Amino acid sequence: MKDQPAENLELLFAFEDWAKPRGYDLSRGTGEFQNLETRNAWLGFEAAHGPDGCRPIGQQLYALIKKSSEYAHQTDKLFPVVVGKPPYDDFFVHGGPGGLYRLRDVDFYVIEDGKQYRLS
Repeated sequence: MKDQPAENLELLFAFEDWAKPRGYDLSRGTGEFQNLETRNAWLGFEAAHGPDGCRPIGQQLYALIKKSSEYAHQTDKLFPVVVGKPPYDDFFVHGGPGGLYRLRDVDFYVIEDGKQYRLS
């Protein structure tokens, strides 16, 4: 995973989302995962989700918290989300560090060929 190319950024996000709840050590040194078990899991994940593996149909939706949002302090990075039924009020956006957001609190993005495209 040396100097992860931009076109694999979406794949890296997906791997981290998969690996973190399973207890993998996601620390990296010179662009590679330091833990041997994590590096092996990454290689398998990359093979399974690469051009020769199984890929989901469609694109992953990402969100970025707006600077004007009361939640702006949580992160300044993109995070994968889904839009679904709100558990309460109008919190339709599921994902990210806070777990739930209103539509007015985030901008939506997709990543294609390593480029971020803002949707809203």
